[in-house]
Amino acid sequence: MSKIHSTRHDGKGFRSTVLRCILPRSLAAMPASLLLLVLQAPVAHAVDCPAPGQRLVPIPEIVSNPDTHVLSGTIVLTAERQRLIFRSANGQSVPPGTPSASYQCQEQIVRAYHRYDGTPIDSSAVGDPMPGPTLRARVGDIIELAFVNDIEPNRFGRSIDQGDKRNISGIAQNPAAGCDTINSGTPGIGYPYLGAAPPFQPGDTFPDCFHGSSTGNIHFHGTHTNPTGTGDNVLLEIRPSPRVPKPGSTTGETIPTITPESESVRGAFKAFFEACEAQLKGDVLSEWPTNWNQGPLGPWKTPGTWTADQAKLLQDYDTATKQDLWGANQKVIAAKKWPQYYIGAFPYCFQVPAYTSAGFPPPPGGLRMGQSPGTHWYHAHKHGSTAIDVSNGMTGAFIIEGQYDDDLNTFYGINWTRTQPVLVINQLGVSPNMMRTTGSGSGQQDKGPDFSVNGRFQPTIDMAPGEVQLWRIVNSSGRSGAYFAGFPPGFQWKQLAQDGVQFADVNYQGSLNQPFLMAAGNRVDLLVMAPSPGSYAIQVQHAVAMSDLATAAPVVLMQVWVRADVPAATGNSAKFIDKAPAQPPFLTNITDAEVVTSNDPSVVGTIKNPRVITFASTGPPFAQHTINGHKFDGQGDVPIPVTLGTVEEWKIVNATFRPAISHPFHIHLNPFQIVEVFDPNAKVTTTNNNGVVAKYVPKAQVVDGTVQCGLDLQDQTTWKDCHNDTSDTPRIWWDVFPIPPGATMSDGTVQNIPVPGYFRMRSRFVDFPGNYVMHCHILTHEDRGMMSIVELKAANAPATSALFHHH
Repeated sequence: MSKIHSTRHDGKGFRSTVLRCILPRSLAAMPASLLLLVLQAPVAHAVDCPAPGQRLVPIPEIVSNPDTHVLSGTIVLTAERQRLIFRSANGQSVPPGTPSASYQCQEQIVRAYHRYDGTPIDSSAVGDPMPGPTLRARVGDIIELAFVNDIEPNRFGRSIDQGDKRNISGIAQNPAAGCDTINSGTPGIGYPYLGAAPPFQPGDTFPDCFHGSSTGNIHFHGTHTNPTGTGDNVLLEIRPSPRVPKPGSTTGETIPTITPESESVRGAFKAFFEACEAQLKGDVLSEWPTNWNQGPLGPWKTPGTWTADQAKLLQDYDTATKQDLWGANQKVIAAKKWPQYYIGAFPYCFQVPAYTSAGFPPPPGGLRMGQSPGTHWYHAHKHGSTAIDVSNGMTGAFIIEGQYDDDLNTFYGINWTRTQPVLVINQLGVSPNMMRTTGSGSGQQDKGPDFSVNGRFQPTIDMAPGEVQLWRIVNSSGRSGAYFAGFPPGFQWKQLAQDGVQFADVNYQGSLNQPFLMAAGNRVDLLVMAPSPGSYAIQVQHAVAMSDLATAAPVVLMQVWVRADVPAATGNSAKFIDKAPAQPPFLTNITDAEVVTSNDPSVVGTIKNPRVITFASTGPPFAQHTINGHKFDGQGDVPIPVTLGTVEEWKIVNATFRPAISHPFHIHLNPFQIVEVFDPNAKVTTTNNNGVVAKYVPKAQVVDGTVQCGLDLQDQTTWKDCHNDTSDTPRIWWDVFPIPPGATMSDGTVQNIPVPGYFRMRSRFVDFPGNYVMHCHILTHEDRGMMSIVELKAANAPATSALFHHH
């Protein structure tokens, strides 16, 4: 018998810790969700849970050198044993906040980012989850990160891509081949779902399914920088290091041959970083290197170079796995473009550019946008395994400092911002939501696991009475949004920034004690003022759509202990800063005059003809997740062409109707501003005592035209916000925004007309050409096809890269 800590809801959103005992049980008696865990990992047994309410764990940091203006470090991707918390009730997975839910801990093997500091990483000990190291740089700095993939693939089953495997369990040309499976292709159950009868119609097919989880990379979410080469290039795939038997081991243990200390990393990367640094410091718009023939790492055929070593490693890998990664790379190399596949390690080198012009627009030839100082983040972004890697904890905060921090430190004290809490929210687990299947194979739509903060369950933050703290909050969850309806009585708060972009002062002043939603991928900088001494629970609701809030029970995110044994805060430490830090000039509103305004109906992206991007989840079987009707495949994708230096208006449409899902739209490289939101499910309070009603209704059903909009269901041009405010109030900048889901409406003539939700946004597509992506930030949707490539290039320029992404 083993003891475990468990927590139970009291039905009011609060939890108390109790001690429960569980007896070992056979696999046949385990809940289906836990059985799946056993099948996926070689270790899965009950362990003691860490008690809720522990002090908030500080995250290790990699900090840039203020003298050289370079952030330099090593991040290692490895596997480790962790104790993870699982929620259930009566043996079934249940939504967060279910009153009867209990929590149990299981030891799991997960993928994790580690800061390498010269100390060997012990992957055999059982530890608690921890996000990747916080990266802390300053606007204008150069980022030099050696990324080393020392994952042992055998610890994760069929984690190596199997796209060429086309026969499983006797089902000829099985369309699920290449996907991570839990049933070897058995029809009717499991993942990927195959119909119970011929023709065994699949729910997911390669490459838009869960696969390849031992391959790694890093996306630097929120950076305005080079999207290709060694920059924020999410099409890179770094396969695990080759492994050899560990000397003296009698259990078959292996060790990687490529490590942070190996000469192929330490020596070669040092030379590359020195060359890269020299190139980038000379030109803020530089995207060097553009191919491997530049710099000391290449070219591929020169003996003794890192790239020549990579060529040999890739050929050996292909021989062992029957793949053709080297062949795919050769096609790109021949085109003098950027190859995709690497073995064991990769050097990331890019600049976070400083905008130096005194006003906007800047003089010709310079940056049109700069890097916004603020709270950004990084995470795994390998297509097919983004969801599982992020839920394992492959995320971390990326704080980019600038005048924003200087202004706050002037008010609150020297280096004050560096003492403030960094809060990385995640939904930790070992299986994407879609894989937790039961019965006929229907997916578990339960909003996913409970939230953790810095890897811990309901941790505690200490505050002095009346103290103001800056909470840098990152929602690194792969599925749920966190809705902050309000704090406990006595607290006050003001929002300083959204998605790493600071508020204009008018927005800051208007944010006092306002609720806010953090969709998956969002960040919020929040000034929080503590009340009198006591212990307080900070609660949120899980939300995939705003309609969830009507039924989503509040859950405790973390706790605050306002201490009675320390003096109350005084002076500026007990005040909100009088005025928000000054915004950089490039954060001015995108005006009508900036946006392309062509009257030519064939020109898209204009005010009169916005570029329409449609997200849709349809089915059955399961949901098919598409953008503009297409599932990403890495080979036949037609990139969305955008001309470098232009400003466009887009209409981002959500044609998902049932269930209601607010797909969080995310685009890399450039933030955007919202100019209209059309939510056909929205409710409003009338001004004429008619209560709460639908905002959008057929014209004949309008009861209060001051707050409602009457739609002609036969005329889509009327499907808009008739009260939309297009004033010059400073707009908020975003890089993730949830698209309102669609609704079905009926008038007296036609029934059940589908009316999609949408928002309109504007963005400056400037500075850095290249191929990058946009996608849904519900990461299971992205892995399963809801992603598209944007090709940003100068007018009449050749294609920016050759696309041979197929894994």
